[in-house]
Amino acid sequence: MEKAARALSAARILLNADNPEGACNRAYYAMFQAAQVALEQEGIRRPAWSHPSLQATFTTELIHRRKRYAAMFRDYLSAALVVRQAADYGWTGMSHKIAQRQVRRATLFVTAVREVLNV
Repeated sequence: MEKAARALSAARILLNADNPEGACNRAYYAMFQAAQVALEQEGIRRPAWSHPSLQATFTTELIHRRKRYAAMFRDYLSAALVVRQAADYGWTGMSHKIAQRQVRRATLFVTAVREVLNV
């Protein structure tokens, strides 16, 4: 969870520094890292996770099958990946409003994982 916490902290700093692209990037990776930890704590491990595989496994195993996380988190990872890719590779800039939403969602996601794991 340390990597997730650092990424979330960086997302907030970047958002406050008027760097919405960087904030979206770090917000996504905060969720990605937290999802990895959540899956590992449930005994689901991989040497490396692809983005689609992690999203699908988190949703299938931890939201639908085991019901560890609220259904609202189902689309957080996939939507954040789309936003991150647009922020990182798109020709247009990212709006501050979208970046705020991503940081808020990342905060909710990381907090939920911490609560479930009691860390």
